[in-house]
Amino acid sequence: MSRRLMVQGGRRCGRFKRLLPLLQYAQGNGWSVLYTNGGHLRFTKPERPIIHTSSTPSDWRAVHNALALLARADRMTVVELSHGVAIYHG
Repeated sequence: MSRRLMVQGGRRCGRFKRLLPLLQYAQGNGWSVLYTNGGHLRFTKPERPIIHTSSTPSDWRAVHNALALLARADRMTVVELSHGVAIYHG
């Protein structure tokens, strides 16, 4: 069972300080952020791939890479074809 993560007032303390830019980007661009049972973060948005990342990033690159994944997914264009769905990266 997943739990929804809320960023209230734009500020969190402790271990979330490093994740704050990631959580603010997700919240500002319509992503839902959930905790998985394993303690990771799951970012979901309709018609976009699900993105998972650690809730305790080991260094600054983890947050940077997760931000890049969310931004890349936001630029995707989904086109429905008669024989299936095609995803184009824009």
